[in-house]
Amino acid sequence: MTEFLPWVVGAIVLAMVAYYVWNSQHETKPSSSAKDRYHSALELWLDGDLVGATETLHDLVHDYPQSVDPFLHLGTLLRLQGDPARAVVLHRGLTVRTGLSRPKKVIIGLALVQDFLALKQWNEAKEVLDTLVRDASGKTCYWKARFEHWHGMGDFHEAARALQQGMKSTPQTDHPWFIKAFASYQLDRALTHIRAGETKAAVQCLKDVKKIPEAHSRRALLQAVLAALDKNPAKALTLASEELLDSPAELALLLPMLQPILLESGQYSRTLPILERACQSEHAPPSLWVDLALLYDKLGHRDKALNLLDSKKGRAGLSPNKAAPFLKLLANDAPDTDFARVWNTLDMPGEIHNWKCSQCGHHETGVHWFCAQCHEFETFQAQPRSMEAI
Repeated sequence: MTEFLPWVVGAIVLAMVAYYVWNSQHETKPSSSAKDRYHSALELWLDGDLVGATETLHDLVHDYPQSVDPFLHLGTLLRLQGDPARAVVLHRGLTVRTGLSRPKKVIIGLALVQDFLALKQWNEAKEVLDTLVRDASGKTCYWKARFEHWHGMGDFHEAARALQQGMKSTPQTDHPWFIKAFASYQLDRALTHIRAGETKAAVQCLKDVKKIPEAHSRRALLQAVLAALDKNPAKALTLASEELLDSPAELALLLPMLQPILLESGQYSRTLPILERACQSEHAPPSLWVDLALLYDKLGHRDKALNLLDSKKGRAGLSPNKAAPFLKLLANDAPDTDFARVWNTLDMPGEIHNWKCSQCGHHETGVHWFCAQCHEFETFQAQPRSMEAI
């Protein structure tokens, strides 16, 4: 919901403007007391008191059933508080009112669409959006809703097209959001195809973002993964060394899929320099240090592994959770020590779901750049490190 926050604030401001023009020939003229109550409800909303604003508007529409704006904003408040079913009733009722201006009908229609999207009633949302295309296709919220309903219906190609159309049809200031969202969506689709073994579809998604600078590092990452899966470790390493060294955080995402193939192919002489250089970056995540330590150990250089981790002493992020894979290796090598016995009693990180959406709490077993549950972008965060691949 974060990308809709400016739209919601804008709606509140417009509502406060509407406060001054509430009276119309088709509505019961409100008293000064009623206007004050409406104004008070909007102020409560702006102050974050959604419950208070809802109660005030509820009483107001009870006293003035022919009003429009209080009904409209009461429905929105109900949806924001997790009751889209009641919001639908209020907003649908407004759509059959007579005498409303076309702009007002568009605002009501877009509010109803948001209700349907919250209820995951994709077909109903589509029907309303189809009626609004003539008057609302220049609005940012229209194309965001179009994207969400197409994705909800499972038509991912049309969902991507909606984001592309948003780049062209919306105000210039909103174009960066659509560009970034399109890149994240297509990269996420490519990654999903790679996991499913659908190479051709993955390649097509990567072509779509070729000219988007923001997608450069991740596109190279996924191309490297494709090369590795195609048993072409030399190409994978070339991509990693040429494209990803300046993006160590992205490189860290690649390694769990890339390492087994590199180790099997014997490409150690090229792998080590890449990791060593990447770990020198101030932006390198602790997981990358641990990966390099593990590789050192696999090659019989435990002293280098220990020296590497020792050199990171005091650095933020190098926690027991992050170092768990290397600690596990040490414990397995010395099973009779006190450390190993205590270690084996611990509930160590290694959960199935190791990526979590910061917006809705949805878990995934690997990295994603789009949350299919709440339809937000760039919200997944790594949880305590597990040994699973991305």
